[in-house]
Amino acid sequence: MLELLEESKGDLVAFRISGHVDKNDYDIMLPILQEKIKQYGKINVYAEMQEVEDFTLKALWEDLKFDFRHAADFSKAALVGEQKWLDWLIVAASPFTSATVKHFTLEQRQQALDWIQTPEE
Repeated sequence: MLELLEESKGDLVAFRISGHVDKNDYDIMLPILQEKIKQYGKINVYAEMQEVEDFTLKALWEDLKFDFRHAADFSKAALVGEQKWLDWLIVAASPFTSATVKHFTLEQRQQALDWIQTPEE
């Protein structure tokens, strides 16, 4: 399930991913991201992952297609969660984006929000 968070304001899209994630979740989220990119040019993304059970292959495919198409449209991304694969994901994604991407634990949620909302110098 993808849930848009109240911290989503201006050029920041903040959402929580939990449980089972499928293509329908991305059908809701991707238009929001596209609208923000259209409005601001470059956006920041805060993604909090709690108890993610699985991603369907269709959801993963939608995510990858979007990420490659919009690789230059992100300034910063904060990935928040305990999953060790988030570190791997950051390393794997780094050649494909100009965004600064950081991993935070759930205990560092506020630190992640502060970082993602601080303009780059």
